[in-house]
Amino acid sequence: MLFHSIEFLLLFLPITFAGTAIIRATLGMRASLVWLSAASIFFYGQWSVAHGAILFASLMTNFLICRGIILADERVEEEHRQKARRFLFFLGIAANLGLLGYLKYANFLIDNINMTGSDLGYVEVIAPIGVSFFSFIQIGFIVETYNRQLKNVKLVEYFLFGSFFGYLTAGPLVLQRDMMPQYQNTKDKFVDPQRIALALTVIGFGLFKKLALADSIAPFADAIFDTTAAGGIPSVSLAWIGALAYAAQLYFDFSGYSDMALGIGLLFGLKLPFNFNSPFKATSIMDFWHRWHMTMSRFFTNYIFAPLAVNQTRKAMMGGYSPVKRFMLSMAAPVFITFVLAGIWHGSGWTFVVFGVIHGLAMAINHGWRHANMPTLPPAVGWLLTMGVVIAGLVVFRASNMDVAMTMLTAMVAGEAAGHVWVISSGQDIAINLANAIALISILFAVALLMPNTQQVLRGHEISCDRADEVDEAATPFWVRWRPTPRWACAMALVVAISIGLATGDTAFIYYKF
Repeated sequence: MLFHSIEFLLLFLPITFAGTAIIRATLGMRASLVWLSAASIFFYGQWSVAHGAILFASLMTNFLICRGIILADERVEEEHRQKARRFLFFLGIAANLGLLGYLKYANFLIDNINMTGSDLGYVEVIAPIGVSFFSFIQIGFIVETYNRQLKNVKLVEYFLFGSFFGYLTAGPLVLQRDMMPQYQNTKDKFVDPQRIALALTVIGFGLFKKLALADSIAPFADAIFDTTAAGGIPSVSLAWIGALAYAAQLYFDFSGYSDMALGIGLLFGLKLPFNFNSPFKATSIMDFWHRWHMTMSRFFTNYIFAPLAVNQTRKAMMGGYSPVKRFMLSMAAPVFITFVLAGIWHGSGWTFVVFGVIHGLAMAINHGWRHANMPTLPPAVGWLLTMGVVIAGLVVFRASNMDVAMTMLTAMVAGEAAGHVWVISSGQDIAINLANAIALISILFAVALLMPNTQQVLRGHEISCDRADEVDEAATPFWVRWRPTPRWACAMALVVAISIGLATGDTAFIYYKF
């Protein structure tokens, strides 16, 4: 059951909302959280009972660990307190990373061991959807518990925090400080017509982006990457069409998912953090990562980059290193390591490692440019350099292996100008309609670069726990800002109707793989 499937849109979502409203009105807030937690576990378990059991066990284990850390402060004698807390902290981190490593990376590790001449058999396991997300969400909770950022944790609230179907499968990566206070909010009216209208608007935007935009360009990207994987050698034009088509597909696919997650949370009175903010408008790679998968960037910055940078800065200062060596140790190395780990977090394969290396190097260079007080590049030049890195990285990200990635990248730089027909090893001719592909890519990039994004259209309305950028507000024309008027109601009804008409549930969101 996917966000854009008929079963989700017309059965699961309305039934879950109605149940939450009725239970909250009759039995109270806490009972409604129990219902919503149960609905979320059901939503996840319908893919696989075994995977639902894994999620349930993960939630219970992490809850007990967090509860243990809190109780250690209350009940363990002072001389043993920190040791007990530290033991539970590392146990929790190890348990989550161990589960994630086994489910997602065991066979990748076996592949690499077998390259040395071993003959290990594969582990028969398929990673549950969203395992990277629910593992890291709970790691964040353990860290904040250890840092004494909350004094109590209740089972019902924790289960909803760790399993809410609105962000469980592909983010955003929420923190307890984003969500826990909202579970105690009994002042806001649950059946609020304006909030519901806002939520349905955001969901409608997301549906349209996924079904009408991302899925429309997907066949071009799939045809070119899949045919290359089958042995084809693309021309320059085909390679660039494949790369740009996939970039547009992933952009609107993830933008659509992010909107739907935001809207689903809002429908249930929960304001989630923004996770997508027009990243193709970025004029530096640093700016790109402030706009793309924003909560993932926040997580890796807080829990990997910052500790590494602080530790290395301390060492550099004590060692009396030169400014260049100090920068390399305290900034370049931590940011590079952070992005390599972020690449690995996305998936098990060398393509994800190389994706992380590309962005890690680009980020280190960007930081070095600023550190050296070099002049700011003109926006157009910065945008071209940024998009060059992003497109190259996405080719590697999409490719099934590094051979396919290198074939695509080589063809983009030095391929034959052979038109739109190629012959793969089977002797079958594969034709791509260049005119249609170029037209659709042009339209999608124009939308991404020139049109306001969802939070700009809804500027002035609280749809997220994050504060909107006031620069964006000034740049948003008044006529495109959402208002609760009949004109907007009719427009959104048309958008939702078109989207539901396109809904088949045959194509999952791309980030469900990670």
